[in-house]
Amino acid sequence: MNLHFGTPNAIRSVAEALPLYGEKEFESPTRSTIPMLALLKDDPALFRKIVSQLGFPGDYDIFLEYTVGPFGGRGKASHTDVMLAAGKDSLAIEAKWTEPMYPVVKDWPKKGEIKTPNQQAVLKGWLDVLAKRSGHSLNSGDFDGVVYQMIHRAASAAFVSERPRLAYFLFKPSPDPKSATPEAILGKLDALWTLLGKPEGFPFYVVEIEIAPLEAYKAIQPLKKADEATAEAVASALQDSKPLFRFVGHTIHRVGQ
Repeated sequence: MNLHFGTPNAIRSVAEALPLYGEKEFESPTRSTIPMLALLKDDPALFRKIVSQLGFPGDYDIFLEYTVGPFGGRGKASHTDVMLAAGKDSLAIEAKWTEPMYPVVKDWPKKGEIKTPNQQAVLKGWLDVLAKRSGHSLNSGDFDGVVYQMIHRAASAAFVSERPRLAYFLFKPSPDPKSATPEAILGKLDALWTLLGKPEGFPFYVVEIEIAPLEAYKAIQPLKKADEATAEAVASALQDSKPLFRFVGHTIHRVGQ
């Protein structure tokens, strides 16, 4: 099992990856990146157990912040939080905790804004990749109500391998009442999976992971957002040997079941 950051820089540990993240990544103590990295660092056995329960092979490479595309037009690459690759298998993992539901295609990038030809080309590029795995052509106009981020995360998994999977790891409870609920995320993933033709060979999942903050996290929890000192404190806490959370339990939901 090898660990990487981006594509394809090899690293030896999660701590070694922290300086490679963007300067604003840790400016909030409630970013979903924090429990995701804590899970990888402090409870790798649980991570492996969840991955196994998703039907993924036991020997895989882990890529943090895996970048893919775009495959049409000009735009930003998709940055998958964690990508697993094992031969012809891939698993794209998107972490969520306090984030609200992201915009759907019709509201991307701004609500009510008419898509430019370039934006239409970017969307088509993602859908072309997904079409190769779904087995039939896809019409961009059918995806107006689909969360845009889910499209390019799924396309990232589809690009990496012949047998892709997509999983949203939802950490709970969330300290923000505006956070997207498991039911809402499951519903939006179901809408995308249905438009793809319900491909059995490309399963989608929502994994609810219950967490309990420990003293190391409680020390950084009150820190201000968008603050350089906060970023330094959060990164330092992730590099420390003291665990930030206790991972209490998890529940796996497969889309379409």
